[in-house]
Amino acid sequence: MQKALLISILAATIVIPLFASRGGTVKQAVRRSAIATAVFCVLYWLGLLFVYPALTPAKRSTGSNSSQ
Repeated sequence: MQKALLISILAATIVIPLFASRGGTVKQAVRRSAIATAVFCVLYWLGLLFVYPALTPAKRSTGSNSSQ
């Protein structure tokens, strides 16, 4: 799972500048890059908040408190 997180960050590092480079002027390219970075950060945060916990196995309790 950690490898998938790392690959997604590396992919965004490549995709966001490619997306921004289609802007006609430098101002448009910087604006597109800032918007794409903000969108990626929000989507990444939501993925870490909701998707990542669902993919990791739940820890089992050992029941050490029940020995009386």
